[in-house]
Order: sequence, then C-alpha cells, then structure tokens
Amino acid sequence: MNLIFDIGYNKGDFTKECFRIHPECKVVGVEANLSLVYNKPTNPQLTLIHALVSSGENLYEDFYIEPNQNGISTASTKFMKNSRFTKGSKNLPPNSANWELKTQVKTITLNELTKTYGTPDLLKIDVEGYEYEVLRGLTTKQQTICFEWNEEEYDSLLKCIEHLQKLGYEEFGIIGYFDEGDVFDKVTYSDKGDPYLTEPKNYYSWKELDVGRLIKADRRVNYGMMFVK
Repeated sequence: MNLIFDIGYNKGDFTKECFRIHPECKVVGVEANLSLVYNKPTNPQLTLIHALVSSGENLYEDFYIEPNQNGISTASTKFMKNSRFTKGSKNLPPNSANWELKTQVKTITLNELTKTYGTPDLLKIDVEGYEYEVLRGLTTKQQTICFEWNEEEYDSLLKCIEHLQKLGYEEFGIIGYFDEGDVFDKVTYSDKGDPYLTEPKNYYSWKELDVGRLIKADRRVNYGMMFVK
C-alpha cells in the first residue's frame, strides 16, 4: 500500500491505523472542519487539506458542524433530517445531535486530488451521508474504494453503486454492524460497524450481494463500509 486517500479525515484515527499497518505509505487526508485541520501532526508522509470533497471544484458549500460529535459533521442536509441521530433508533435517542455551527468550505473533487497526488491504492470516504456527491467528482476507475453506508440512506447507496458501475467497478463487499437476524453468508459482521482497513471476507457482483435484505430504512440500525473494486 503506497498511497491512501482519507476523505473525511476527522481527527486522523483512520490515518494513524494506515501508518501502523503500512508504515511506508503516504496519506492524503481531506477534512472540511477547519478546527480539526489545525491539529495536523508533523509527519512528512501526510498531506492534510482543508476542503470539502464534492462534485464540483472551487465552489463554496455549506458544512454543518456538530460541536460535540465531530464524527457526524456533514454537508448533507438530508442526512441531518433523516439520520438516526435525528429520528432515533432502538440504540439511540432522537435528537441526539445538534448541527448548530454552519460554515462554508471551498470544494475540491476526487478528480483533482488524483490529478495532483496520483492514483491511490485505497480511497476511503466517510462523510456522513455526502458520499454520493463525493463520488460524483470521480470520472475514472481507480483501485479499491471503501465508503460508509447506513440503511436509512439506502437510496444514496444505490446512487453510489450506479455511478461506480458506470466507472467499471464490478466487485462489491460489505462489512458492518447488522441487527439480529440480518447476518447472512455474503456479508461480514463487525461489532465495530466500520473497522479501519478491514475488508469484507468475500466480494460479489452487485446483484449477487443482495444488499436489499439488510435494509429497513425506518429501523436506522444497520451500517458499515462498502468496498468496491
């Protein structure tokens, strides 16, 4: 693993794991929350960029910060309205998040990042419901991509897959946290939901994977990482 893109860098925990497992790799991290970019570690192998990865370049888009839960800050108003953090679930009370801080962040695309830094061996995207807009800014097939999914955003997941199939991606795998009774042989269960750098045990065509059997949008429990290659 020589080059990794960490889209949705947050506090850098994913990047730290990259350096632990692949100590010689380089990481390009992109984070929209400026307060997190201020704390950039001194590491010549890390390039950390303050920007919002989106479908267009050099624009300014709204970004909503959850001050007590940095990991769920987002540019997606749909996510804020429909997610488990607003509507609740059996594991989470409703209105457990408050995206009270709005700022505007300059955008960049995956196309521009690959043009500047090269083709990553792994492209990780964790942007709280904004995954489709991120992927729309990619117009050529790369290597392995992994991105977060949750069942209340199933329509967005389908859009992501449709776009990736048009780019030539044919193999799909899921790792995640699943409600009781939803685990089946084609998915990989993890009590962490989206463990860093842990791939699914197997890959399938999109039709064979049969993701729909995992989805109950009103339940708002199942989530994880989708891997494509």
